Amino acid sequence: DTILTAGVNTPSAMNGQNWHFSAITDKELLAQIAEDMSSGISSGTGASDNGTLAKAGIADAPLAIVISCAEGSEFDAGLACQAMSAAAVLLGYGTKIVSSPTIALNGENQSEYRELLGIPEDYSAAAVLLVGYADETIDETADGYTGATERNEFESVVTYVDGNS
Repeated sequence: DTILTAGVNTPSAMNGQNWHFSAITDKELLAQIAEDMSSGISSGTGASDNGTLAKAGIADAPLAIVISCAEGSEFDAGLACQAMSAAAVLLGYGTKIVSSPTIALNGENQSEYRELLGIPEDYSAAAVLLVGYADETIDETADGYTGATERNEFESVVTYVDGNS
């Protein structure tokens, strides 16, 4: 509830709050979403075909929060997702924001998922926040699969503009 409250209380443009959050702990439903994903992304943990460690997917999550929104409110929904992720981390959980499950959620079975997840008729899934416990046994610097991706250099993405130039 604390994590979801962070999303509900996120600021939004013109206070529109054009979002909906579906908290899923049903392992069978999470496995169904993973199966319906047609993108070829691994949905499980363990070694992948090339021997590297596969990232945990939606079927592995103890909790998946589907963030849905009205068209044009994707930025607001992203802010709410970020707020929930930050709240979860502050509570000691690990998180991962993924968009690949939206392929299935907004796909050919969209009406079924809309009903199962309570998603309003004019909303679409924008992202999924996976919440669980971080695997601290993995050396996060070992490869590009288990750790965070490399970030762009600060100087390449930030420009200061002041009146003294």
